Amino acid sequence: MKLSTTWAALAIILFSGAAQAQVTAAGTRNLKTRFLVAFKQGAASSDKSATLEQMGLSAIEQIDELGAVVVEGQAGKFQASAAAGLASDPNVAWVEQDQYWPNMLVDMAPASFAQIPLPALQEIMAQLPKVMPSQTDGELPWGIRRVNAPAAWPTTQGEGVRVAVVDTGIDFKHPDLASNYAGGYNAIDSSKTPMDDNGHGTHVAGTIAAVKDGKGVAGVAPKARLYAVKVLDKDGGGGLVSIIKGLIWCGRNHIQVANMSLGAPISTPFMHWAVMYAAAKGVTIVAAAGNSGGSVSYPGAYSEVIAISAADARDKIAEWSSRGKEVAFIAPGVDVLSDWPGGGLETESGTSMATPHMAGLAALAVSQGASTPAQVRKALEAAAVKVDGLSATEQGHGMVDAAKLIKKK
Repeated sequence: MKLSTTWAALAIILFSGAAQAQVTAAGTRNLKTRFLVAFKQGAASSDKSATLEQMGLSAIEQIDELGAVVVEGQAGKFQASAAAGLASDPNVAWVEQDQYWPNMLVDMAPASFAQIPLPALQEIMAQLPKVMPSQTDGELPWGIRRVNAPAAWPTTQGEGVRVAVVDTGIDFKHPDLASNYAGGYNAIDSSKTPMDDNGHGTHVAGTIAAVKDGKGVAGVAPKARLYAVKVLDKDGGGGLVSIIKGLIWCGRNHIQVANMSLGAPISTPFMHWAVMYAAAKGVTIVAAAGNSGGSVSYPGAYSEVIAISAADARDKIAEWSSRGKEVAFIAPGVDVLSDWPGGGLETESGTSMATPHMAGLAALAVSQGASTPAQVRKALEAAAVKVDGLSATEQGHGMVDAAKLIKKK
C-alpha cells in the first residue's frame, strides 16, 4: 500500500461445512454482475449447469483449486434475485459477489463501506518528517542498510529463490530488474504481459531484488528471481477474482515467497481460501498491515500471512501504519527509495514499502534452507530484534537482522 494464505478436496470440505449457503454482496466495477459460486461436493455437472441457466447466469471461468466457478449475470445493477436464488439452491455451498476496491494501495474502502473520507496521499505525505538527509550509501537505500542485508550477501543474495510481486505489475525492462525478472501472469487480462502501468509494483520489486551492480539501488535479495503477478490496475484498484487468481497462480507455479503490498478493509471467504491454498502449496505470503493507523487489513490479518508494519529511520512506527496483534514484524517504510517505471527511481512511503523488505528477507531465509512457510516464519522470528519503545502490536517480533539469518557452519 502506497502511503499508502489434493487442496480442492479440502476446499470442498470447508464449503460443505457451512450450515447453509450465504451471500456477500458489494459494489463491482464491471457493468455485468459477476459472482463466485462454490458447489457442494457431489453436485452433478448437469445440476450445476441447470442451476446457472435458471438464474440467467453464464459460467466464464473455473477455479478448480477452490472448487469454484466464476459466473456473470446480465448487464445492469446487482441482481439480488440471482444471488438469493443461488444461495437457496441445494447444490450451492457459497455465493459471493466479485468486489472491486477502488484503491488497494491506500486502504480506501469501496463506496458501500466508506463512511468517513480518507485523507489524500499528498496530505499525509506533507505531514511526515523528512528523517533521512541522505537516502542512500552508494546504491544502498537506508532501509536495505537498516535490515543489515549487506551482512548476508557474502553468504547468500537469495539466488534462485522464486519471489512473486502480487501487485500492479513490474517494469521488467528496468535496468535494475531486467536480469532478475523470470516471468509472470496478468490476472486482469491474461492476453497481456504483467507490465506495470502504475509504478507501485516496480517500486516494491526494487526493494526485494534490484540487482547489485553499482547503479540505481540494490534490493534485499539482489539475486532472487522476480515474478510479476498483476492483480491491480493502473489506478491501483483490484477485483476479488483477480486477486484470487493471482494467489492460485503463485501456488500452481511453485512460488516460494509472495509479496502482497495491498489490502482490503474486509475479509471475504474466497480470499481467505485462496490464501490458504497458496500457503498449503508452500508459498510464504508477506503482506502490508495497512495505512489506516487502525486495524490490520486483509490479507495481512489472516493467520497464514506475515503482516508488516512500517517504521521510519528513527525506529519509530509511522503514525499512519496499521497495528494490531496480527502484526508479525516491522520494517523500513518511510522515505524508501526504489525503482520506478521507465528506468528511474522514486521515494515512497507506506506499509507497501515495508513489506518488500520482509519479502527479501524471507527469500534469504529460503536460500538458507527454510522450505515451508512455517520454517520461514520461524527463521525470521529467530533473526528479529525488538525495537525499543514499540509495543508488540506495533512491531510484532521486531526488526529482522539479515545477518542472523545466516546459518553458522
